[in-house]
Amino acid sequence: MRRTLLIIGLLILSITCFALQCEQVVFEQPVIVTSAGQSPGALQLTVVAKMAKIEHTFEKLLDADQFEAETYKTLIIVVGASGKGLGAAGIEIDAEFQRVVLLAQKAKEHGTKIILGNLEGESRRGTSSDEILLALAPYADALFAKVDANQDNLFTKISEERSIPLKLFEKTVDLVVVLNEFFVK
Repeated sequence: MRRTLLIIGLLILSITCFALQCEQVVFEQPVIVTSAGQSPGALQLTVVAKMAKIEHTFEKLLDADQFEAETYKTLIIVVGASGKGLGAAGIEIDAEFQRVVLLAQKAKEHGTKIILGNLEGESRRGTSSDEILLALAPYADALFAKVDANQDNLFTKISEERSIPLKLFEKTVDLVVVLNEFFVK
């Protein structure tokens, strides 16, 4: 009898854990998109968001002072440091790092959901990109990444440590499906 109760208890616990892991996080619109590192990925995301019919605004240099928490339900930050993009914007990496962390802090304080993503794959992984990603991870409610950006399982580790969903995709166009899963209409 005791053994049966133990087995039933473990079964219930397993089902509960599975259900919690499978619970889908749903994000609301409108969305504001910004870059963390000034790579072209954030602009590419706006094209994909349009394809997915996600109501969004793009501000490549959005900072905490400009962020209107009452206007936007979700903030998507596309992480990818680009020396060329930072140079064109006239920004040093330290200033960019500070901008996006302060933005994430303000968004979180106001209850805005945050999605972090990598759209450009392995080419946008590196020391600066990874430092930004790890600094923003504590504020994230979900992650998405191109499969080859997760070869070292960094996105998987963040997802598991924070118990937040991670959606991986092969091609940029596949991100439409991911966005439609996140933003159930």
